[in-house]
Parts: sequence; C-alpha cells; structure tokens
Amino acid sequence: MKKTLLYTAGALLLMSNYSCKKYLDQVPDDRLTFQQLYEKKATVDQALANVYTTLPNQVMERDASVGSVNNVISNSGPYTAASDEADYTLPNFTENVNTGNWDATSGQVNYHWQNYYRGIQAASTFMANINRCTDCNIGGLDLVKRYYNEARALRAIYYYYLIRQYGPVVLLGNDPLQSDAPLSEISKPRNSMDECVDYVVNELQEAAALLPATPQANEDYGHITSSVADAYKIRALITAARPLFNGNTDYVNLRNQDGKQLISQASSMEKWTKAAAAAKAFLTNANYSSYALYSVAATPTGLPNTAFNRAFIATRDVFLNGWNTEIIFGRGGDVTFYQYSLAPNHNGASGGDKGGSFLSPSQQLVDAFFTANGLPVESDPTYTAIGTSNFQAPDPNDQNVTRPISNMYVNREPRFYANITYTGRKWINPQSNIITDFTNSGNAGKGGIANNDYSKTGYTSRKHLTVAGWTTSRPIFTVIRLAEIYLNYIEALQESNPSDPDILIYLNRIRERAGIAPYGSGAGAIAVPANMREAIRRERRVELAFETDRYFYTREWKIAETTDTQIRGMNITQNAPGFYTPVVTENRVFQKKHYLWPIPNGEIQKVPMLVQNTGW
Repeated sequence: MKKTLLYTAGALLLMSNYSCKKYLDQVPDDRLTFQQLYEKKATVDQALANVYTTLPNQVMERDASVGSVNNVISNSGPYTAASDEADYTLPNFTENVNTGNWDATSGQVNYHWQNYYRGIQAASTFMANINRCTDCNIGGLDLVKRYYNEARALRAIYYYYLIRQYGPVVLLGNDPLQSDAPLSEISKPRNSMDECVDYVVNELQEAAALLPATPQANEDYGHITSSVADAYKIRALITAARPLFNGNTDYVNLRNQDGKQLISQASSMEKWTKAAAAAKAFLTNANYSSYALYSVAATPTGLPNTAFNRAFIATRDVFLNGWNTEIIFGRGGDVTFYQYSLAPNHNGASGGDKGGSFLSPSQQLVDAFFTANGLPVESDPTYTAIGTSNFQAPDPNDQNVTRPISNMYVNREPRFYANITYTGRKWINPQSNIITDFTNSGNAGKGGIANNDYSKTGYTSRKHLTVAGWTTSRPIFTVIRLAEIYLNYIEALQESNPSDPDILIYLNRIRERAGIAPYGSGAGAIAVPANMREAIRRERRVELAFETDRYFYTREWKIAETTDTQIRGMNITQNAPGFYTPVVTENRVFQKKHYLWPIPNGEIQKVPMLVQNTGW
C-alpha cells in the first residue's frame, strides 16, 4: 500500500553567536510519498526538523486570544510555577496542579503523553527511511549516519522526558509502528523503570559515538551532538539514582498485571556511582574541553571592575550572550511573551518597560540566595530582614546613587541581583529612570492595577530578561549548561563517595564564578558545611533557579510534600513597612500521588494492560 505524508516543517532555529539561521526555510505544500520525502537532502532536512519539534519549549507563551498561558504549546509544562520557586498570575495549568484539581482525564496529562510518543514514532520513522537519501553525502560528510544518530538520540530523549513525568512507560521498540497495525500488536504493558533508563542510556551512548562532539559550524547549533547526548545521559542516570525511583517502597504495589515490579524496591548505590562516572567522563573528555563556565574579564562602562560586579554580569549574561562557552544545548524561538511575564507592570510606562508581572518569585527562593559573604541568610550574623539601609545594586545603569531598601536585599550575593527584581530596584532598561515599587500604592503595586497583572509575591524574575526590556528578543533559551553538569556530578559523588575531593573542587568553581567565597580552609574560604548534601541542594536551587529544575528535583528527592505546600511573599496589600512582613500568598495541595503524573485515562481504556500510577 502506498503511504503518503502531509508534512509540516518545524520552527527549530539554529543559531551562532553572530547570526540566527532558520532551520528549514521551505515547507513543501504537496503530499509527498515516503520515498520522495527521503530522497533529497532538502526534504530530509524538513523531516529531521519535524523530529526536533517534540523537544520541550519551556518558554511560556501567552495565548492572546484567551489571555492565559497555554501549557501545551511545544510540550511546555507547568514546572516553574508548580514548584516552590514562583507563582504565576494568569490562569493556566499550574493552578490545577497547585490546587490538586487534575487527574488522569486532564487534557495536559494526555497531551504530553501522546506528544512524546508522536515524537518517538517520528524519530523511528525517520531512522527507518533516511538511508533512501541520494544526495546526503556532501564532500565526504556522511549526513545519513549523522542524521540517523540525531534522531536516535532524540528518541531516547523523548523517552527520558516521559519517564521523568510519568515514571516507567512502554518501550515501543526500534521499528516504527505501522499506521494500520492492529491494536493487539501495539498493546504492551509498561516496562520497568530500570529497563526504561537502561534503554535511554544505551541509545544515547550509541548515538553519541557517531555524532560530532560539539557544533562544527554555525548550522550545527541547535542540533544534537555527542556532548548533548552525553548531557542527557547524565540527566537520566541522576533521575534513576534519586530516591523517587531508587528503592521507593511507596511504589511497592506498582506492578504490571503479571506481577512485574515497575520500580525497584531495593536502593542501589551503583546507580549513584554510574551517574558520577558519566558526569566525570563528560568533564574530562578532551573533545568537550571547549566548554567552560561563562565569565567576563571586565564590566561594562560605568560599572566598577570588581570581582563582585564581574560575577553579577557573568551570571546575568550567560543566558543572554547567545551560544557562549557554557551552553551545551539551547533552543531558538520567540521569547517575547516569556519576557513580558517577567517585566513588572509599571504604571504609566510603555513598551519594554511595562510588562505583565506574571511570574512572581517566592520568598522561599529569595531567602535561599546567599549573602555577599557566601553564607546562608540564617547563618550570617551580618544579615537582618528588619529595617532599611541605603544601598546600590550592581546595575551598570544605576551607579553612584544609593537609596533606602529593605535590609533583606542588602549585601546579597551577585546571583540574587541577577535573578530578582524587588522594591527599590532600578529597572533593567538603561534608558529608563523607573525605580520598581511593588508596595500596594507603588508604581507596580496591586492597588494601582485594575486587573490581575500584578506580582502576587512582591517580586518579579530578572533571569533571562534582556537589559533593554521585554520587547527585545535574544538568540536562544538555554536547555543544558555546564553548571548543571557540575551540580549533577557533585550530587552523585556526595551520595556515592562523600570523601571525594572533586566535590569541593566543582562546587567551589560554581561559587567562585558566582562571586562568593569557596568552602575550605584556604585564604578567603569559609568553613565546609557540616551537611554537604543540603549545601549542594541549596547551591543547585540558587544556580538553576527558573531553569525548570526545581520542580523535578523536589519530586525526585521526595521532598515536595514539605517544599511545595505553600508560596510565601511580601504583603502586597500593604505599603511599607507592613509590605515587608512575609505572608503566605498561596496554600497548595501536594499529595503522595503527585510525585508522578497519572497515565492518561484514555490510554488505559485503549490498552487495559497499562496499570495506573499509585494513588490515581
């Protein structure tokens, strides 16, 4: 039977530091047979782009038609505002998650499950047909092999995203399913978590061995390379090693109908050892030596060239300066509406200075940032949350002027100033004279805003926001960067070999880039924390804030029952001084069943041998 495919090319963007190239400028407007689709490189490129479109685009896009956030655009999820990092003002699926008003029939639950499996099927189909290409050998470069292994890695990555949300899933095999396959052929029970992780890791390893280590040319940016595949392998191994899937007796009854245990009931130290070994192999791979934590040698004009200020610029611009040395994988796309959600809704302002105040960081996150001394706020005797002081944040557009601000925001670490907009902070646009004020009667306060476009916590996020305001775009949205590899490595080492000196070496590299004192006994160092596990977790929380890490981290460590039950913030119904008394801004529902998403009810009805996750 002759099969046809109506093809729509994806909007994957491949970019360099100097240019932004659209991957797939042409979209065929006719129906192509499978044979025709894979005969020529031009349409093969489009087929590969289609495989890439299932990658999550975590930029939260605003649906202007309904004035809300659509959490099912390009597999974007509710992760930032469904964690204890932040709240989100507009109606969206995070509200369902945070109130417990979701289940196996929810549209988003079904969407993510089906869309990742579509991506898996698209990858398998591509792999089965790429060898038909007649002009994919260009100057000795074998694009058939390369494209095949990009699709192979993507298929494994989509399985990783599935198991991270739903736990153990169904492995379909390497051959694409036929569209007319009988239900009995495609009806399969869930594989165990260990089987799923082993498959993902092995597939990524095999693909990585046949891919270029890093981008070799401008057009390679945005493609899967061996370093990207290895980075995802580390993620999969870390997920498998954490307590949610490593000896979790809460899932003792999560079994297939034949009694097969889906999540191992015995905790395995070997899983931590494997994760540590994979991370170390990445960090010591000579082919990946071009990766380095992003840093700057000097500050912009007008900002004193101090170590503190350099750290501020580095931790701010690592997300703004395109494909820099720290970025392992990133995605292109329009970030305009995401940035709109970060910008305060300044009364009377316009353009990039007037946003939606939608993403509201929590007081818990604000308090997690260290002081300028490198200490937790609860451990630094110089820190106080009471009263005000004249202070100046390290903004290049606001030097030589101090103003009274809450002592909560005085002498904090550089990452705090790169991440958080608070009352009394000069707005980020160098052409603006706005001083943001979230108090009730302030220029971004609840009292002066007729709709819901105000911060629920008295803060907005500054991370990922261009200095010219929300209307100015930027090249990429970071997916994986080197700092995450460092943190995965030291976490795995701490669990498997806590005396390994690499823990302090790589932890201190992050802290020193962040402009705070290292741990140790040398000059300028501070005492090594007695609880290194908690120290590593706190460093991760701060370093990877707003990078969709926290949601999964609290679940995989089985701490979400403690961390995700409320959001705290400033008292936005008050002016100063009452404003500065932290209050609970939202109580949340988190039950044990919420550690995993439910398997969609429709899937279980179609395939009765699929067992539901515990509690749903």
